[in-house]
Amino acid sequence: MSNFFSQRLRLHQKKMTKYMRYVLNDHFVLVCLFLVGGLGFYYSNLLKTLPADFVLGLPIVGMLWLMILPAGSLATLIEPADTTFILPKERQMGGYLQKSLNYSLIFPFVLIGLISGISMPLYVVSTGYGFNNMIWIVIMLGLLKYSHLAIARLACYQETKQKVQQLTLFWYIASIAAIVICLYATPIVGMTAAILVTLFFHQATRTGTRLLDWEKMADKERNRLYRIYQFINLFTDVPEIEAKVKRRKYLDGLLNRITFKQSNTYLYLFMRRALRGSEYSGLYLRLVAIGGIMIFTLQDFLFATGVAALLIYLIGFQLIPLYNQFDYISFIQLYPVSPKTKVVSLQKMIVCLLVIAALVFALIALSQLTIFECFVMLAILIVETVLFVSLYIPIRIKRMEE
Repeated sequence: MSNFFSQRLRLHQKKMTKYMRYVLNDHFVLVCLFLVGGLGFYYSNLLKTLPADFVLGLPIVGMLWLMILPAGSLATLIEPADTTFILPKERQMGGYLQKSLNYSLIFPFVLIGLISGISMPLYVVSTGYGFNNMIWIVIMLGLLKYSHLAIARLACYQETKQKVQQLTLFWYIASIAAIVICLYATPIVGMTAAILVTLFFHQATRTGTRLLDWEKMADKERNRLYRIYQFINLFTDVPEIEAKVKRRKYLDGLLNRITFKQSNTYLYLFMRRALRGSEYSGLYLRLVAIGGIMIFTLQDFLFATGVAALLIYLIGFQLIPLYNQFDYISFIQLYPVSPKTKVVSLQKMIVCLLVIAALVFALIALSQLTIFECFVMLAILIVETVLFVSLYIPIRIKRMEE
C-alpha cells in the first residue's frame, strides 16, 4: 500500500504541476516580487523605529507562530471509489497513512521556515538573541505540526471523535506552552518541550485495532482538494470546480440600468455573469477586501498607491476570462452582434468595476493619507484603468482568439 500511495501521489503531482503553470505566470510572479520587496522595505523601516524594550514584540511573534501551526491538512489522496475497491486492504493502510502524513508535512514545513524567517528580525530585536536560534525554532514548530497531523490521522478511524477533540484541545495548550517557553526562556528548551509533546502524541494517537472511517476520509480529502482548486480557479478554469450562480435579487437595480438594445447584449450578459457568478463576484470582493486591508495599514503614499495599482491590475486581469463565458451558447452565435461590440462591452464592464474598486481604495486611504494624496491616488488608479482597458485588454483578447 505504500507503493500505491507513491503511485497516486505521482498522478496528483502531475495534475498540480499542470495547473501551476497557469498560477505561476509572469504577471503573478512579478506582482509577488513587488509586494514582497515593498513589504520587506516597510518591515525593515518599522523595526528601526521600535524601542529596545518593545514588550509587544514577543507576543506578536508567538501569535504568528501559533496561527500558522494549523495550516496544512492531512493529504490522504483517498477517492470516493476507494471506499469500495480498497476496503479489503484496510489492514495494510497503516503504511499508506504514514506516507500521507510524511507528504503532508512538506507544505507546513516550508510555511514554517518562511514565517520563522520573517519573524526572526522582530524576535532578535525583542530578545537580543542571535539569528542562529532559528534552527531550533523551526524544529520546534515542525514537531508541533507533526503532532497536529498525527491527530488528523487518528481522526480517519471510527469512534475517535471524542478522543480527537480532547487531543486537539490538549495540543493547542501544549503548543502555546512550548512557544511561550521558547520565547521567554531559550529556544533549545522550547524545542525540548516540543519533543516531549511529540512523543506523547505519538503514543496517544496509536490506532490499535480500530477500523477506518472511509466515508469521512473521502469527504475530508474532497474538501481539501476543493480548497486547492478554489485558489487555482482564480487564475484559470478548473473542471473540478462547478460554477455556482446565485439569484442576488438586490442587484437587479444595477442590471436594470443597462438599456435593452442590440449594442448592450454582451454588456448585460457580462454584468449578469459577474454579479451572479460566485467565482467572479467572490474573486472581486476578496481582492478589494485584501487591498483595502493593506492600504488601511500603510502610511506611505507611494507604497499605498503602488499596492492599490497592483490590486487594480490583478482585479482587471482576473476578469478578462469573462470574454469567453458565453461562447458555448448557440444563440449568441446566431444573434447579429459584431465581435467588436463584444470587446467594447467587456471593456465597459471592467472599467465600471475597476473604478468602483479605485474609489473604495481611495476612501480607505483617507484613514492614513491626506485628502490631496487620496485624490492623487484616485487619479493615478483611473489613469491606470483607462490604459489597462484601452491598451492591454485588446492585446490579451487577440491572444485568446489565436
